[in-house]
Amino acid sequence: MLPAHGSVTSIFHLANAIRHGGQPGIASWLRAARERSSFLAAAIDHQPAADFLLRAALVSSDGNISPSPRLRAVSERADRATLLAIASLLLEIEPPPWLPIAAVDGHVHYELIPTADLTSLDWLRPDLEQLLLNAAIADSTHTDTLALGIGRAAELAVFAALTQSGGSAIHVSEISDRFGYDIESRDGGEIRRWEVKGCTERTGGTFHLSRNEFEKCRIYTSEWTVIQVEFSGDSLMANPVTPAHVRRIRELPSAEILTLVPADSDQFYWESSARITPMPQAWISAGVTLPPDLRLPSFTSLGRQALEMRHEMRQTTK
Repeated sequence: MLPAHGSVTSIFHLANAIRHGGQPGIASWLRAARERSSFLAAAIDHQPAADFLLRAALVSSDGNISPSPRLRAVSERADRATLLAIASLLLEIEPPPWLPIAAVDGHVHYELIPTADLTSLDWLRPDLEQLLLNAAIADSTHTDTLALGIGRAAELAVFAALTQSGGSAIHVSEISDRFGYDIESRDGGEIRRWEVKGCTERTGGTFHLSRNEFEKCRIYTSEWTVIQVEFSGDSLMANPVTPAHVRRIRELPSAEILTLVPADSDQFYWESSARITPMPQAWISAGVTLPPDLRLPSFTSLGRQALEMRHEMRQTTK
């Protein structure tokens, strides 16, 4: 639930309605919240906020509706400090899908926040930036899921494009993550091995490369290519993700990567991966076209799917 002013105010009145004792049921609880003195409280539809509090286990519904300690702590006075605390709680429990992309490295990229959401959050200024940065720090698990979802969406998009072109394509990363590339395609006698990278407008042009991927780049040389799918900012909340959410698809030949990664030395060594940032002119437009009817689930759904696949692969290799 986005911490719009109405949502935060509704949560306060719902919390205040059960501060000094539980309500016997949801209907009674909603009625008590509507009767909390002010005209605003009576005008708000409290059902969405009540559903959120139940879903987030901030209230218990065993017999009476009763507040959790966290909710009770923000139920006394509807001052700004209390409303900001509720907003922070909402961002922590249900962070918006754009948060990991918009709030990074100690800075909020407001241009990546959907206009409607930014308008709803405007009442939080001048505290908005710090609230979003704090929520982003606490949201590392969601960040991983979103990044995995963007990567999987990129793979599925490229695979669909290669399949549509009439060649033979195999999505090898769904078999194992040890190939050192994601998709293998054959068109006549030509073999291509595609390492697919997904990104957004802010992260475009750079990517992480694992040691295994680099080794396969050296072995297969011109057969091996990085292909990067760049998604627009509004794709972060899209469901489904369509070709309209793809800004561009570009390639980086293996020869460019081999010039960028130095040999192992005291000054350079591999950990889990290396961050590669080629010169902009090193990229070339990819010769693939997405099927116009392509429809992919949201990045969050694809990220969870990727986590499940990763778990299954680890189980089968034990």
